[in-house]
Amino acid sequence: MGMERARGWLVLLGGVLALAGFAASAQGDGKAGTALDPLLKMEGIDGSYAVAYRDVDGKVMAKADFVAAVMQKSMTFDVRRDPARRTAELRLNAADSVQAKELRAQTAAMAKTSAQGHALEPGQPLPAFRLADLDGHVVDNASLHGHVTLVNFFFATCVPCIQETPALNAYARAHPRMPVLAVTFDDVKTARDYVAAHRFGWPVLADGMDFIQAMGVDSYPQVALVGADGRLLDIRFSGSIHEGDGTITPRDLDRWVAGVLAKQPAK
Repeated sequence: MGMERARGWLVLLGGVLALAGFAASAQGDGKAGTALDPLLKMEGIDGSYAVAYRDVDGKVMAKADFVAAVMQKSMTFDVRRDPARRTAELRLNAADSVQAKELRAQTAAMAKTSAQGHALEPGQPLPAFRLADLDGHVVDNASLHGHVTLVNFFFATCVPCIQETPALNAYARAHPRMPVLAVTFDDVKTARDYVAAHRFGWPVLADGMDFIQAMGVDSYPQVALVGADGRLLDIRFSGSIHEGDGTITPRDLDRWVAGVLAKQPAK
């Protein structure tokens, strides 16, 4: 097998939330040059690979300089690998490339969301929705009534979403009576592939773009807590409820859920 292109999320992982999170953590440890390592490992590019780092003209550059370009200049990059030869090549994309333009558009949308807040505010009823899970079972607003539900918003090529999946699974196992639900704009096949690849144990609703937009979610991953009356109790970026470096933990979710519920008026 010759050189092949790695999955699209490594092209755009963008410098957006994913790499920024890893980079900030690495800088704090004085190891900025290692910021890419967890992401490459997800693609099977581990320590056995010889990795070449190149600038937009194809010239070889030092790994630290490559990481700095992505971190400090928000440059995107493309990845090609040769599993047979155990080699990989990372190349920066030019500022006017399609990838860079998509990154700028996504970053602008994220900034707008941060400034304006979510379209749906705590205390408001969830927008009307009717979606099927991957087993064909229909889930709608009525399905959520009568119990507090934890909802995760993700998509298949979102690196932070992939990173937090084990914690979400662990939380669900530890709270078998807490209904959990994941929503994605991905199609059914993509969602199935994600569940299989990452062993995601939550019920997943695919093709949920209309519902996601009505919720005001346009950056990921996010978690929402829905009350037994079908009203939103709280919604957060996962990273905002995490204490310390890295991704969220079941303990983070425990603390956040308990804190939100403790603030609800007694009935």
